[in-house]
Amino acid sequence: MSASTDAKKTDEQLLAEFLSGRQAAVGELARRYERPLLGLALGLLGRRPDLACDAVQETWVRVIRFGKQFMGNSSFKTWLYRIGLNQCRSLLHARGGGNADGPLDVLPAHGDGPEQAAQTTDRDGVLRDAVGQLDSDKRAVVLLCYHNGLTHEQAAEILEVPLGTLKSRLHAALTELRAALGAEASS
Repeated sequence: MSASTDAKKTDEQLLAEFLSGRQAAVGELARRYERPLLGLALGLLGRRPDLACDAVQETWVRVIRFGKQFMGNSSFKTWLYRIGLNQCRSLLHARGGGNADGPLDVLPAHGDGPEQAAQTTDRDGVLRDAVGQLDSDKRAVVLLCYHNGLTHEQAAEILEVPLGTLKSRLHAALTELRAALGAEASS
């Protein structure tokens, strides 16, 4: 089967094909989700690419090992992100808990010219630092909703919290970010 044919299939179809013995199907899932999972892991674990790569690798191991347990009660995407989030939490717990230290490497810099790129890079650095200062629950909500582009409903499902709780955390996180970024702009 060609990659273009796989690209048209749903995540759930690819998982079913993998579980039926077609190994290449998990490769297409990895192509779809490797970068977003790595971005999430970097954001949750701080500037620790070694830990982030470990979390992502263990996420795929669990998908391969426990794929038959996927019941379809959620989308494959939310199931996958929940596994990834839990792997990050496990690594943080193994390190002694708490927030990850260091700035985040998840918000890409971009711009047209050198001046624009420098300004954007500075703003992105300030934003990364501000997101990095959030507690882990608020940081996870911001990363899932804004960095990974998930809906509030999907993020609530991944975090296994009621939608109202997610919205409260997101509101609190955005309030903290505005305050931090406002203080940065005035200094």
